[in-house]
Amino acid sequence: MANEAVDQAPEKTYFGLTLAQHAERIRKLATERGLTGEVFDRVTAKAVAMIPTIRLNDNTQR
Repeated sequence: MANEAVDQAPEKTYFGLTLAQHAERIRKLATERGLTGEVFDRVTAKAVAMIPTIRLNDNTQR
């Protein structure tokens, strides 16, 4: 019975949301913008893949 309670690490978050939550928001926005089919799939997958690579800093880029 002791083996049943396995500690699970919390899902990593990016900017306060998990990747699954970001993916849902991106899919919703893509749908609102009229994306469908292959374009929808490609754009949403690329956007979700980019989230972990985003680095924010205090230096403004202009």
